[in-house]
Amino acid sequence: MKKLFRKGFLFSGIVCFFCVAFVFLSMREPYRGVIAKWTDSEEFMDASGMLPYFEQVRTSDQTTQLVIGDSICRQMFAGLSEYNPQMSIQATNAALMITGQYLLAEEYLKAHPEATDVFLVMHPVAITRTFDTEWGYRYGVMTYAETDTISYLDENTLDDMADVYGRFFMKKEVVNVIENSPMMRKLYLSYININKSDYVQSSPFEIADQYVRNLYDLCEENGVELHVYASPVSETFREQTEELEKAYDITWMSTCYPDFFQNILYYPDEWSEDTSHFSGEHAEREELNKIIDIAYEGTVLLENLRKN
Repeated sequence: MKKLFRKGFLFSGIVCFFCVAFVFLSMREPYRGVIAKWTDSEEFMDASGMLPYFEQVRTSDQTTQLVIGDSICRQMFAGLSEYNPQMSIQATNAALMITGQYLLAEEYLKAHPEATDVFLVMHPVAITRTFDTEWGYRYGVMTYAETDTISYLDENTLDDMADVYGRFFMKKEVVNVIENSPMMRKLYLSYININKSDYVQSSPFEIADQYVRNLYDLCEENGVELHVYASPVSETFREQTEELEKAYDITWMSTCYPDFFQNILYYPDEWSEDTSHFSGEHAEREELNKIIDIAYEGTVLLENLRKN
């Protein structure tokens, strides 16, 4: 019996060794691509693309103003960097969530003691985004862990994230395996899609209200002014946006930024192919400048852009 047990233990050890070795190879070139092809996980080889934004905000430079927000914000403002040397334009996407925007600002203010302004520009629907099983882990949690900023989040936020993704999978060492191995990323993301559910907020602005307030407090501590604006909204989202406005009225945010919904620029669906980002002639720099002029007329953001 003991002999049988020893053989079974030895066999299990050998199997575990080969499994670990296979995962290790799936993280390393030139085996990474080959194993991804074998396991039909080639679509999981690309990086989220969020790390360069954190690297940039951590770089000490001559900028004094930070622009953060979603991909609509990025489309509108990213091309203006060379004309506005005082601005660090680090808009990312909605999947990084408001928690990620807060972390970007935290890192920027550490590296820029002379900062004066932070501009947050987000679509009214995107700012209410929660921890979901589709993109939240890949763009949010993985980025927070890899940049060593996850500990800056509030404890209740970490608990909510752990309910969806599992605390073990929020550890940097585990995230690095999932990031570098397309096979493991496919397995884990498939698992949470099948077995987990998105975090359900108690109100549409639960997370946004908490982290815009945290961002406000952070800026105040550093002698910096926080400005919060909405990205332009297509007519497709008008009804949903107007419903969100009702919930916004009872938030902390509404006391500091009462005009967030009042000043939204609604534009025809024909201006966008995906109902969110501008396309065709409206995606050209000259047209985007006109959109910015209309959407942010009378704001500190536009005033600063016009200085250069």
